[in-house]
Amino acid sequence: MGPKFMNLIAYEMCPDFQNDFGVTSYMGFLDSLIYHPDDVKHLREKHILRNYLGSDDEVAQLFNEMGTHLFPNNAIYGDVTRKIEQHYKTRWKISIPQFLHDHFRSPWSILSFTGALSGLVLTALQTWYTVNSDNPSSPCKRT
Repeated sequence: MGPKFMNLIAYEMCPDFQNDFGVTSYMGFLDSLIYHPDDVKHLREKHILRNYLGSDDEVAQLFNEMGTHLFPNNAIYGDVTRKIEQHYKTRWKISIPQFLHDHFRSPWSILSFTGALSGLVLTALQTWYTVNSDNPSSPCKRT
């Protein structure tokens, strides 16, 4: 895949036609997103990238090597970069998924949370019905 990408970039650099360097810019954009094999794994899980090379380490190495020789037009993907940065600057978009990931990893933790929450709701309902009942022998009579 490395030679194919480099040939596409070389063809795009030919002075025969006017272009916006879309392939070079896209490869540069992906290089800015990929530093480690974990980045490749995350992009694969979100169906942004497909890995036909074998391992995520090979893909990360390919983009890191290829990125040193690129001169992309950063204005093309500037809007996407700004939206990504804006997304990660909002605290609640990060904190809520992080909380869910930390505290509800297994089905048992979800089940125990549901049981505790239902116990609290049922206790509150029982207390409310006891206080608001019209039974004359109720220990909590209204005066």
